[in-house]
Amino acid sequence: MSEKIIIFIDDYKFDITEYAHKHPGGKKILKKYNNKDATNAFNNVRGHSDGYVLGLLDKFCIGKIDK
Repeated sequence: MSEKIIIFIDDYKFDITEYAHKHPGGKKILKKYNNKDATNAFNNVRGHSDGYVLGLLDKFCIGKIDK
């Protein structure tokens, strides 16, 4: 079993392990942000605000970050 890839965006955490191999930028980009805040990187990519991507975020959201 491969390592889980968990990223943080806007105070939410996402388990994107199952999507990593489909990511247009490659699994390497996602692994760079594993267990890190990816908010700025995510928001700086054109197209991340479209309905498809936001639907993926809903699908992979595993909760709010405990502060």
